[in-house]
Amino acid sequence: MSERSADESTAGTFGSWPPLLKHGAALTGFALATLILVSPMDIAAVVWPVVVADALMLAAAVFAIVLPRSSLSPRWEIVIPLVTFVAVALLRTATGGQLSPFGALMIIPVVWIASQPGLRYVLISFAGVLGVVAVPFVVGISSVSVAADVARLVFTPAVFAIAAVLINQIARVQNDRLVRLQRLGLERDRLVQSLEDSTREALRRQEQTLEAARLRDSVWEAITGHAIIGTDLDGTVNVWNRGAVSLLGYSSTEAIGRLDILDVHPRYDEARSALRGGADAPEATDWTYARKDGTTFPAHVLVTERFDEDGDPAGFIFVATDETEATELQRLKDEFTSLISHELRTPLSSILGYVELLRPEDDFDDPMTDQQLKYLDVVDRNARRLLQLVGDLLFTAQVGSGRFTIEPVPTSLTGLVRAAVDTATPAADEAHITLTVVTPDDDVNASVDPVRIGQALDNLLSNAVKFTPRGGSVTIGLESAPGAARLIVADTGIGIPADEVARLSERFFRASTATQHAVKGVGLGLTITKAIVTAHAGTIDIDSTVGAGTTFTVELPL
Repeated sequence: MSERSADESTAGTFGSWPPLLKHGAALTGFALATLILVSPMDIAAVVWPVVVADALMLAAAVFAIVLPRSSLSPRWEIVIPLVTFVAVALLRTATGGQLSPFGALMIIPVVWIASQPGLRYVLISFAGVLGVVAVPFVVGISSVSVAADVARLVFTPAVFAIAAVLINQIARVQNDRLVRLQRLGLERDRLVQSLEDSTREALRRQEQTLEAARLRDSVWEAITGHAIIGTDLDGTVNVWNRGAVSLLGYSSTEAIGRLDILDVHPRYDEARSALRGGADAPEATDWTYARKDGTTFPAHVLVTERFDEDGDPAGFIFVATDETEATELQRLKDEFTSLISHELRTPLSSILGYVELLRPEDDFDDPMTDQQLKYLDVVDRNARRLLQLVGDLLFTAQVGSGRFTIEPVPTSLTGLVRAAVDTATPAADEAHITLTVVTPDDDVNASVDPVRIGQALDNLLSNAVKFTPRGGSVTIGLESAPGAARLIVADTGIGIPADEVARLSERFFRASTATQHAVKGVGLGLTITKAIVTAHAGTIDIDSTVGAGTTFTVELPL
């Protein structure tokens, strides 16, 4: 409710009463006066003014009934006390004027009007009293003959004016109190509503929290294949799930609050130092965990730092997966690869040897036909291709088993780049691919294994040529940077999807674009290249856009 509407609804002593109820006092007074006039009392009166006065009062009563149901403003109700003033003036004129016994009826419209907010209503009520007092003198019913008449003519309106002022001020104080009470009531209602809304929201959030807790507990209980261990900053275990019970053999009672993480995780101090030093959470790492019975197993572990509600470090979370089966499977794969490679290398070497023996010499008595020589070239080419594949398989097996070593010597990287270009030129020319070399004027030297780095460059260049459509271009560049050298191989080929770039170093992985374009390969070249670069403490970065090309950047320390 607005302030204005509040003032209107509570205005005056009787402001909140219906108009008919407020008019009831005047009706009662006139009814009593009429009864007195028709009683045996000998009171002289002129009939027609009395009848008109009673008719006006009845008309005002009808208006009081109709007003609340009409479209008129509530302010129109002031017409009713004004009509009452007219009726009182008629009644006094009909019953002796200044000597009429019914002049006291003026107090009823005075109270009604003066109780409205604002001093103008005091003036209206004073004007009404003055009019009622003056009418008998105006129409000649009364006259000013003695000083007492003058006193009554002046004193009566003055007293009623003073009474109107008092009534107006009392009503104003009451109105202010009522308005404050209404405002307080509205504010209370708003506060109650807000409290109810807050209570409902709190209950809803509580239910959501309980539901989240139930979901967390159900998920927590369902995780049995991963050991989830939480510690405080000192390494004391305070979280131990069912997976930890299953994998490590300690019950929750034995672990929580009693077990130190170093009992199962010997690399804890290293991980804590890295995280507390401001580093991001380390990537999942292969470590060794110790069980309660003293046995160990390889674990794939992800470590993250925990924080309290204030954002301060509170401990660490370790999520470990038993990698025993995966490690054994990898070992078997490496053994199988190595075994097959060795078993293939011997017969392939023999085939290549016999191919050389079958090639005719100048004094050969029984020369081969052109068709036979063509077949012999096919055998030689495929045997060498298989021998290269066997070599790649042996190399990846050495990398997987940790037996891969390099022999760094001072080497001209410029010379390795030119040699790789010479090797790739025939294939590039055959595919009508432009091969561009960008090297600095000064020779760039580094301590590397020339055979392995040359092999890496050959792989990158051959891939670039192989995956670039006819008419494209391949650029190999060499840059010297502070403390490092960069080898850059860029092509305008088919590109690699962004979500597959990270998998290019996996053995036997081939990008979907390679299979879609039916480009031959087994997916070992980049695996070997990555292993060579990593062994030299270098990095390899790949930037590729499908349909636009790929750029490989190898950075080697000088």
